[in-house]
Amino acid sequence: MDMNKDKAIIKALESQVNPMLSAGFNQLLMGKLCAAVEKKRKRMYILTLCLLSTVSAGLILMGVFLMKDYLPSGYTFQIPTFHNLIESLPRYGFGFYIAFLILVLIGLDAYFRQLLHKKKSHKSNPSR
Repeated sequence: MDMNKDKAIIKALESQVNPMLSAGFNQLLMGKLCAAVEKKRKRMYILTLCLLSTVSAGLILMGVFLMKDYLPSGYTFQIPTFHNLIESLPRYGFGFYIAFLILVLIGLDAYFRQLLHKKKSHKSNPSR
């Protein structure tokens, strides 16, 4: 069937006018999309908090259960005295040294990451 020869189809197609979109259609649509994305992000944040809270509460309850049922009833926690701590310093000196080195390395890492971040942000926005 040749559409150029069928005048009824041509007339029907010409009479059908597509409705014009409103002037703020794109802005309205983008606003709805942004609202949907924000709603999804908030939902995921709340879901993550609920999951984290549930797991934390479960771990605490499991710890209480294990402390109650598996530790002897006469078990007491002894807090080390200052005198014992001073005597054990030479034994634990290497551990303190390693802990100090770890703290220094973590501090240096944070400092250099901050410098790198500033350098990258300065390169991406040279007008600042």
